[in-house]
Amino acid sequence: MINLYYRIIKQLLKCRWRTSINGTIFRLKSSGEHPTAGIIVIGDEILKAQVKDVNCYYACKLLYKHGVKVQKILVIRDDLREIAKEIKECSKMFNYVFTSGGIGPTHDDVTYEAVAIAFDDKLHYHPTLVDIIKNRFGCETSFPSPAYKMAYIPTKSVLKFGRNEVTGQPLAYPCVTIQNVYIFPGSPVFFEMSFTALCKALFANNKSFAFTEIYINAMEDTFADILSAVAQEYSNVSFGSYPERNRYYKVRVTIESGNEKDTETARKMFCDRIPTNVLVHYDHTPHIDCLSKYEMMVEKSQHRSVYEYSFKKFVNYYQKPEEVLIYLDGSVESILTIHLARVANNKLQQTNTKIRAISFKSDTSKFGMNAFLNELSKRYNIELYILENDEIDITLIVKNFIILRPELRMLLLGKRSKGNEREIYNNLARLNDNNSVPVQVHFPLSDWTDEDVVNFTRSLCLPYHTTET
Repeated sequence: MINLYYRIIKQLLKCRWRTSINGTIFRLKSSGEHPTAGIIVIGDEILKAQVKDVNCYYACKLLYKHGVKVQKILVIRDDLREIAKEIKECSKMFNYVFTSGGIGPTHDDVTYEAVAIAFDDKLHYHPTLVDIIKNRFGCETSFPSPAYKMAYIPTKSVLKFGRNEVTGQPLAYPCVTIQNVYIFPGSPVFFEMSFTALCKALFANNKSFAFTEIYINAMEDTFADILSAVAQEYSNVSFGSYPERNRYYKVRVTIESGNEKDTETARKMFCDRIPTNVLVHYDHTPHIDCLSKYEMMVEKSQHRSVYEYSFKKFVNYYQKPEEVLIYLDGSVESILTIHLARVANNKLQQTNTKIRAISFKSDTSKFGMNAFLNELSKRYNIELYILENDEIDITLIVKNFIILRPELRMLLLGKRSKGNEREIYNNLARLNDNNSVPVQVHFPLSDWTDEDVVNFTRSLCLPYHTTET
């Protein structure tokens, strides 16, 4: 029985679980390559859903990138004793603790006071912070006043001035730290800037996680037993299974460990045990290195002549990219047009050139379209203009837009001769009949069949938004 007791303790320590035996706390702190972290979000406004928390997502994403294991996230109210208790406990459990919120000038901003209680410290007005608030922030009220509350910090605190990634200049306000606790403002703008600078300074030399993803076109229950068996055989590897709404696959499986060898061995074992016909070779970043991916796809495709003929058009269009405008409605044809425009720009070594596109408010009102277009614009470096279309004559709206941008010479539509007859395409095509409009409408995909479209989008895993025809 005693042997079993110590075997359990040994296993708990190996897994770094937190437990208590005879008053001894076994912590989640790591002395290895991947330190641990806890995040404490402070504010009644978060718990009441009056403000949406985005700082945790940003922090977790950045910490994971730097090889830091986030083990716990807490969201707590503006209660002095509760904040102090959680900070003290998390400080003992994790290598790093990051707080967000509660450091402003109002009565409910009590984070600094709570930190002082957690570490048996007192508060004082830090002269450097007083000077920053007075001179850099232009505080006109006399000292002390509520405006200087952000300078009233624990005496054991250390100020860490990060640098702006763009300008290289020191940030106006530092991150206040005490022991392993790092205190950040709740405002996402200031949080992200300061947190990015701190991560760069603290974790620049950290080893990243060895991570890979597998995409499966089958339901979870068809491979759950296999995944469980592999997970038991590789206890030092983390596995995740996530059902997702994606037109190319049904489940995304993640495999992660501290080194490439273990991750790759576990990946191969799992893939060898499930049917090969459910594995999907999915590329979630088709916009990256898009020229070489396009060339490889065309080389193997039975539709090569169609794709190459259209691509020559795009290379010709984008000799002068400032003259080209694309109608983007989220449909598969409009995404094909955007993607070929980006490939053409890469071919012409214009990788930083923005792709100009227009959408109408009626397009963006579709469910999920705004988020889709925003993400697409970031990926493909699109300068997107959303046009009103309350007026009956859609061509008049586009004409008025073009008048404001006289450099424009052509509008690209994803209209095909068969398969996607839409009234708005036909309306926009009438611009060619209007002599007062200097823009010509082109249809680079006019010869594409449904099979051409499906083959291209599936081969490159292009995302698109389902639209009504």
